[in-house]
Amino acid sequence: MIEFCGALIIVLAGYALLKGMDVRFVLFISGLLLGIIAGDVISIFNEFQESMGEGKTIAPICASMGYAFLLRITGCDHAMVHYIISPLKKISWFLLPGSCIVGFLTNIAIPSQTAAAAAVGPILVPILTGAGFHPLIAGAALVLGASGGGDLFNPGEPEVVSIQVGTGAPLNQVMASLAQYEILAFSIAVAIFVLISYLRPPKQDLTYTEEVNDEFKPTLLRAIMPPLPILTLLFVRPGNPLFAPLLEFYPQGPPVAHVMVFYAFLLILLNFKKITQLTNEFFSGLGYGYANVISLIITANCFIAGLEAIGFMQSIIAFIINSGPYAHVLGSLSVWGMAVISGSGTAPSVAFSNGVLPTMSAIDINHAVDLGAISALGSAFGRTMSPAAAVMIFASALIGVSPLEIVKRTAIPIMAGLIITILISIIF
Repeated sequence: MIEFCGALIIVLAGYALLKGMDVRFVLFISGLLLGIIAGDVISIFNEFQESMGEGKTIAPICASMGYAFLLRITGCDHAMVHYIISPLKKISWFLLPGSCIVGFLTNIAIPSQTAAAAAVGPILVPILTGAGFHPLIAGAALVLGASGGGDLFNPGEPEVVSIQVGTGAPLNQVMASLAQYEILAFSIAVAIFVLISYLRPPKQDLTYTEEVNDEFKPTLLRAIMPPLPILTLLFVRPGNPLFAPLLEFYPQGPPVAHVMVFYAFLLILLNFKKITQLTNEFFSGLGYGYANVISLIITANCFIAGLEAIGFMQSIIAFIINSGPYAHVLGSLSVWGMAVISGSGTAPSVAFSNGVLPTMSAIDINHAVDLGAISALGSAFGRTMSPAAAVMIFASALIGVSPLEIVKRTAIPIMAGLIITILISIIF
């Protein structure tokens, strides 16, 4: 009876998400109901309380978001985009795939897909439409780039943090696993998107009239600020002799939060005339990260606690462990489906990593890291073809179309990239 009620709650939760109900509300209430039918409702509230203060998760994510807020208000994000895009104007044949890559690179430095699209869109869309591309193609390229998984290269991203915490693996191992799957899948998706764009151009009449802001004066110093923390985290790792003195203080490499806070206050000092405003902006970013990202993780953990209370989570873990190489299929496609329905790439991936990876890592940590990586990819790609995703809504509003019109342009490339990558992960 408990199993039936649990399955019913899960189905109703999916239906609520499909109807656009807040993901956090659905996850918490579902977890609470599961706890009630299991007779262990206190464990759900305990999980909520413990997750609210989980430093390993909160510190890197909120610090990264605070830094992203500073990049936006100081114009560093636009400066970086300007310097990346400028060479593309001279290579017409590479303009469309290059535009996707620009969004991808921006999303590495700015972990919010909507914020990345907001930084890239006003510059990129006029360039593409001015080069003769249909506005719908430009909007789809913006979504594919800004939401195609570039954030998985940011060590402060929730999906990355949850994989590392869930498996206990070194950061460089997690990043390497994410990189191999993400680069392959994104490359395939972009290639197919470009091919379809040329072979099947949109037929509907659509104009885009926004102009590039010529008053914007980027500087090279501002342009290099967005990638500096990521480059520092990637290069200041054990075994790199160039950073031996720094590694004496951080034998395993510096924590994400330390690096983000250092560069945040360096950026504030470089703009010392606005110290008060920028300091407020940094801490506003921390708060935004907690309210919009950590809240998802807290409620996702409550949902997992509910599933554990009725024994459902244990059954899922046992099923995946016994699936061998096909665990990649189950993991990636399950979180992909939840991301498509909810429009969130964070909640499904974090829930999967926190619920499944700790048990799997105790058996085979390398397999657990790979499973977490391919599942994070599925979640990112699900968001990229979800009409409910915030980045999709932003891009559609920017060019004046329905989100479903952009979904029609991203769905086939995204699914092809995901499926081919899953197959390759099974074979090799």
